[in-house]
Amino acid sequence: MKRAIILFFIVCNFLFAATNSEIFAKFDKNFASSSRSAKIKFHNDIKDIYVDAIIKNDKNIKKQALTRLITSSKSLGFDSSGYIKDLNALNGVKSASTPSAATLTLLSATKVNDTLVLKFNTKIDTAKLKTSFLKQQNTYKNIMDIDGRLNGNSLTYKNFISDYIHISQYDKNTVRVIFSDKIQKTIKANATGDLLIISTQNFISNENVKTSLHKTKNKNEEVPHKEPEPNLKPQPAQSEPAAAPLPPVATGKFSRNKTIVIDPGHGGTDPGAVNGKLQEKTAVLGVAKKLGDILKARGYKVYFTRSTDVFINLRTRTKFANDKMADLFVSIHANAAPNATKAKSMHGIETFFLSPARSERSKNAAALENKSDIEEMNYFSQQTFLNVLNREKIIASNKLGIDIQKEILASARKVYAASDGSVREAPFWVLVGALMPAVLVEIGYITHPVEGEKLFNDAYQNALANGIANGIDGYFVKNR
Repeated sequence: MKRAIILFFIVCNFLFAATNSEIFAKFDKNFASSSRSAKIKFHNDIKDIYVDAIIKNDKNIKKQALTRLITSSKSLGFDSSGYIKDLNALNGVKSASTPSAATLTLLSATKVNDTLVLKFNTKIDTAKLKTSFLKQQNTYKNIMDIDGRLNGNSLTYKNFISDYIHISQYDKNTVRVIFSDKIQKTIKANATGDLLIISTQNFISNENVKTSLHKTKNKNEEVPHKEPEPNLKPQPAQSEPAAAPLPPVATGKFSRNKTIVIDPGHGGTDPGAVNGKLQEKTAVLGVAKKLGDILKARGYKVYFTRSTDVFINLRTRTKFANDKMADLFVSIHANAAPNATKAKSMHGIETFFLSPARSERSKNAAALENKSDIEEMNYFSQQTFLNVLNREKIIASNKLGIDIQKEILASARKVYAASDGSVREAPFWVLVGALMPAVLVEIGYITHPVEGEKLFNDAYQNALANGIANGIDGYFVKNR
């Protein structure tokens, strides 16, 4: 049996390799003479291969993909400098105009159990850390300076291992992490590979320890209670409500001190998928607003990327979520069949998380949503996918997708016999750059003769919104 499983994976790898080789061969033969739209498709196909190679750490495929991405970017008028830099790094070529690949860079900060996990681009050396302490009026501050760079904007956490945590680029060579508390605390930092795992505990002075020992000497020789060491083993990125084990979401009560950013797709000059007078941008905004009302009523803090009929480009949407320090990002869309022949047969609810697409259906869904903002491709072509596609976020987003898909189906089916399109992986541009677990929910097919009309029905929109909200509850219950 074991031999059969190994053989299966070998065959699968061979098939994927053959597919990549075929795409590379078609690119080399046809790209130069293709139309602009065909060139863009080639560009995206190669980019999908590149992202997949990053996740699998396949250096050879990365090089082949980057070489072609440089060619396609130059031909399409996209800035190719990011790909050139990545290819030079793979080939061991150093650039005098850019920082060395060895420059320590903070890629992400993740809450894991009772620890803050900082992920860097390379192994972290504790010699690069400097700590200091400052007392200002009623505030105690532990300051940690790290020799390196911060990838992205400043980060802030409230009421998590400290009253207030702020991570920023203090100067061009220093990342500063400030822990502010009303009571004095001590900071513990352990380095494990490219991870720095930070925990805090209340400060106990030597005098307090002596006093405590003296007072308890004649009471069965009790000693001061020592808090157990936190579990510092890195785990998949998860958000954590401060609550005990909970009953099912239908009856569970827990603190929802979380921030959710809801992203109604398209808007303004971009109607999204269209079926006659039915427009995707209108349906998804209706569901999004209902979802926001439900989440607010349950105690969540909610923000919308748009609450009116306006166009917002893709990178602004996730930047907005990052700036709000959101715990989750939920983008709401409606799907469409590729042609009238398939309109009656294609229906159902699907939930996607960011990852290279595994199926044609996923690729087609992503292509449909991505095409609305072609100009953004130039921006995204310069994003280093190593920084945005970390495994922890993929795992957390997958879990969120599973919970939302389960609950949205259960709720929707009380109104309409919605089919299960399952949870899928796909390279949606709108999810690229989100620093938190992020999913894209396709609430149905606007081109289906029955389902399309339902997407504009008030009762059905409420059912969809309730289902998504229940899925969010379920995610936080299971991933504390």
